[in-house]
Amino acid sequence: MADLGGQGIPRDRQAVLDELDRLERELAALVESVDDARFNWRPDGGASWSIGQCIEHLSRTNATYVEALSHAVARAARGGGKGGRPLDPGPIGGWFVRSMDEKAPRKFRAPAKIQPDSDCPRSSTLADFGRAQADVRELVRSSAGLDLNGIRFANPFVAGLPLLNVAAGILVIPAHERRHLRQARKVAQRPDFPSA
Repeated sequence: MADLGGQGIPRDRQAVLDELDRLERELAALVESVDDARFNWRPDGGASWSIGQCIEHLSRTNATYVEALSHAVARAARGGGKGGRPLDPGPIGGWFVRSMDEKAPRKFRAPAKIQPDSDCPRSSTLADFGRAQADVRELVRSSAGLDLNGIRFANPFVAGLPLLNVAAGILVIPAHERRHLRQARKVAQRPDFPSA
């Protein structure tokens, strides 16, 4: 039996929603006084991503994940895949989630379809991120009655990886956001970051 929170959503799913809210507040605080030029300033002579590029990358990644996960969830829902087990990414999925989190030492090159543009207009980039976050939240809520541990999906970025369960796909989203929000914070904290 699922451990339900206040709105009929299992507590572990609510924890994901709460973390998405926290990350969105953190992002808002980071960019509230950053104008377009500073939003797009790239450290290391342009070799590293700007704050805007970090955010655009998250939006593109989340949109791609939500599409792949939604297809898997819809198939399971049609098949009656009900359940209430807590989210468990499994051993390979757990490794994948940890590898995407903010303190993971290894860096990965982003696949071409989620590489950010070189110029990211602040207003539209933040709006895209907000829409992507809303889509992730809707996926978490709409799949609350399903056993996401038993539903598999193909990684939309890396062909040939073992199929992960949807629980891993859901959990990797906030982990990946933590990683790139940390990257964006580090850009803003650099001594050579342009002053307002």
